[in-house]
Formats: sequence, C-alpha cells, structure tokens
Amino acid sequence: MPTDIQKDLVNEYIDKVWNRGDLVALDELTSPAFTYRLGDQPPRDRDAMKQFLTITRSAFPDWRVEIADIIIEHETAAVRWFGTATHQGAFHGILPTGRQVRVSGINMYRITGGKIVEEWEQTDSLSLLRQLE
Repeated sequence: MPTDIQKDLVNEYIDKVWNRGDLVALDELTSPAFTYRLGDQPPRDRDAMKQFLTITRSAFPDWRVEIADIIIEHETAAVRWFGTATHQGAFHGILPTGRQVRVSGINMYRITGGKIVEEWEQTDSLSLLRQLE
C-alpha cells in the first residue's frame, strides 16, 4: 500500500474516530481483528474500543487531536500528537472540573489490506490527571 494512502487512512481514522467519536468509521477503517492497546492496560477489540471511546467522550466531549508528526514505514504509521479537551464528565472518579486540558502522546498503527489492524497508544496520563486536580 503506498505511503500516501496509508497516511490518508491514519489521518481519516484520527479525524473521524478520535475527533468526532464516529463509531461507524471505527468499523469501516479497521479490520474485524482490530486490537487497541493503551499503555499496560489489557488489549481492546473493536467492541471494547467503542465502549472506551464512548466513556472517554462522555468525560471529554470536545476531545480534539492535532497531529504533530506522522511517519510511515512499511505497514506501520507512527503519530506524535497533542490532544485538547474540556473536562465535562466524570473521569476515573474525578467529577467534572470544566478545565481545559492538553496532553501529548504517541500512537503506532499497523496497516494491512487497507485497514488498521492494531493501534498502540502511549499518553502522558500523569499530565492529564495533574491538570484535573
């Protein structure tokens, strides 16, 4: 798959799934065997990812990812990003604060057959939690 098409796929995924919370797009842009990994948490399949996105967006409904860098190598895309959102719902037991937060992270995507098969995420969760104190 050409690099520019892989880059377009990842950009579309981030825009539709992460920025808009479009769960239909999650099904369209990922393989049925899709796996999402966040830090050392247990892996999530597509259904568990939908639950995770729903919970996350209920706490941060205006979540927005800005891509700082994207690098494609073979079947892997690496994305360095910044996320901004307003804390408007409960998050890990923290009641809504109304605070605007900004976090950073790096995600890796494995692409096969024109679909995202795996996503690995490392987020600066400590910074996020400190901003909610």
